[in-house]
Amino acid sequence: MKLRYLGTAAAEGIPGLFCNCKVCQNALKVRGKEIKTRSQALVDDRILIDFPPDTYMHVLNYGLDLREINHCIITHSHFDHLFVNDFWCRLEGIAHGVSEEPMHIFLTESGYRKAEQEYGANVDGARLKFHKIRPFEPFMIEDYRITPIAANHDKKADPVIFAIERGGKAMLYANDTGILPDESWEYLKKMDVTFDFVSLDCTGMLLTGWRNGHMDLGTNKEFFEKLCQMGRCDGKTVVYVNHFSHNGLATHEQLVVEAAKYGFGVSFDGLEVEI
Repeated sequence: MKLRYLGTAAAEGIPGLFCNCKVCQNALKVRGKEIKTRSQALVDDRILIDFPPDTYMHVLNYGLDLREINHCIITHSHFDHLFVNDFWCRLEGIAHGVSEEPMHIFLTESGYRKAEQEYGANVDGARLKFHKIRPFEPFMIEDYRITPIAANHDKKADPVIFAIERGGKAMLYANDTGILPDESWEYLKKMDVTFDFVSLDCTGMLLTGWRNGHMDLGTNKEFFEKLCQMGRCDGKTVVYVNHFSHNGLATHEQLVVEAAKYGFGVSFDGLEVEI
């Protein structure tokens, strides 16, 4: 498997639209890896993770061909991960020459209700098919086994993280979560899998005490150590931190230095990781 990070920021992006903090000033000056769009990733060029407002920018920046991508899994219903309006662009009369296969979008309850409000009868149409998923109920996309696991984030958004398995490889994509609820740790403990790759929310970057809703680098260390203790990770597991906010008060360059002390990599827009 491979994972490509298309966007790596929290809801406001880096730089923020109206912000004049030092992190945002630095991003505008240095650009490159310091510029971070809203979080989205792509598995094996086949499965999108999340659909933010910056999806159009990702199409332009990376040559992403959404006409040929027929599956999208959504972590939760906040707008920066589910910009449901833009799926309208795939409907009949708007998009031409697209795959005859509908785009299948997998969402938890809150996201599904948003889709129903927006698309009505088209929620299960010829161009779009929205599927309701639930925590701890695995489902298949082609030969990928996807397991939604309850996250520690805004409960109204019905958040999940995803374990993704295929061909003897496994990854855990875990952003927009703090330290997991007990039921999720219990579920992970019982899973028969060792993750080759883990991506962790690091919205708070170098700050401390971020345990609910989001995490910081120190909490990432605790999260990973707990995965190792229960046998879900080992010395070969590759870990990257992801989903950054300027409120974390660190530049990309500064975070790289600190994350390396834990053996963690730092994601950036466009990074591709072989798993």
